[in-house]
Amino acid sequence: MTATRRAKQLLMRPLARLLRREPLTPVSLPNLRPARILVVRQHNQMGDMVCATPALRAIAETWPDARVALVTSPVNAGVVRNNPHLARVLVFEKPLRRLPSFARELRAWRADLAIVPSSVSFSMTSALIGLCSGARHVVGADSRPFGWDFSARCFSLVMPALPVVDRSAVEHSMAPLRAIGIDTRDTSTLIVPSSAERAEADAIMAELGLAAGFWTLHPGAGKRQNAWPADRFAALARRAAAAGRQVLVLHGPADGVAVAAFAPPMPGVRMAPPCPVGTMAALLERADRLLCNDTGVMHVAGALHVSTLALFGPTDPALWKPPADEVRALRAHRRQDDARGPEFGWLESITEDEAWAAWVALPGRGR
Repeated sequence: MTATRRAKQLLMRPLARLLRREPLTPVSLPNLRPARILVVRQHNQMGDMVCATPALRAIAETWPDARVALVTSPVNAGVVRNNPHLARVLVFEKPLRRLPSFARELRAWRADLAIVPSSVSFSMTSALIGLCSGARHVVGADSRPFGWDFSARCFSLVMPALPVVDRSAVEHSMAPLRAIGIDTRDTSTLIVPSSAERAEADAIMAELGLAAGFWTLHPGAGKRQNAWPADRFAALARRAAAAGRQVLVLHGPADGVAVAAFAPPMPGVRMAPPCPVGTMAALLERADRLLCNDTGVMHVAGALHVSTLALFGPTDPALWKPPADEVRALRAHRRQDDARGPEFGWLESITEDEAWAAWVALPGRGR
């Protein structure tokens, strides 16, 4: 344990005693009648947030008369902004100058119950947000598997923690809640573009001369080892355009290197402007099919039931592929030598012809 971590442990123990909440049991938890619930999940990536939407449904179904608010990061706010199971989205941003206004929003929500799930890590910040919300009861993940002796000292009820993803990402998100009696029969993921986002998507399509039923690609990835070579995405875009398809390239702010592979402009291939996740989702609603890496947009497409080919390298589609039947995985089964490390060199073994055949074979949306 580092000196910094030891210092945090020493600091958190008296703070935990100060913030300790009234205890609950899994039997007594569903019998609560909270008017307002706060869920804190501010530290996840976009795909993790999409995979957590069934958990939001489970909480809303367990307490159907309660209003539920979610604390999330700026990058994930667009994923859940129009979620029908949420009454409010509170955005937590790291700059300290914004902390006072966030604290006022947090306390103004007047939560009766706060729930602080974890994913493959334990966020002390999330725990403190839940404990400082003013909620009488705070349910949180067990911190001990992550090296923190904190949860049992302050939470009303401790959920099991699962540091390793050993089942599908959606089931991994649901498992701790199920262990304490919070469940749903519907574990489909969900993202709902707003009417304004759909109007923005229509405006982008009009500007680019696109009709509904275009083919789309997203060549970026949040992790470099999950990225199929961008020049191969560009080659497939050319093939699709040559076959008479309208092609749209989607991208995010960190995808500059991947986007460069599409220069100079190709006939029949349009480049989408930078757009937030809700507008991107609205564009995907209008697409016939998508080609992408194992990254956040794959989960967005799965939630929208877009016919999708997702390319997998070092990651296992049994764990990370969205549950939607419309999403199909093409996984690399051999690795090329790559000095960057054992997680690199997998996707390079998927050829253009393999990816093209699998992409063309998708059923599409029938447009």
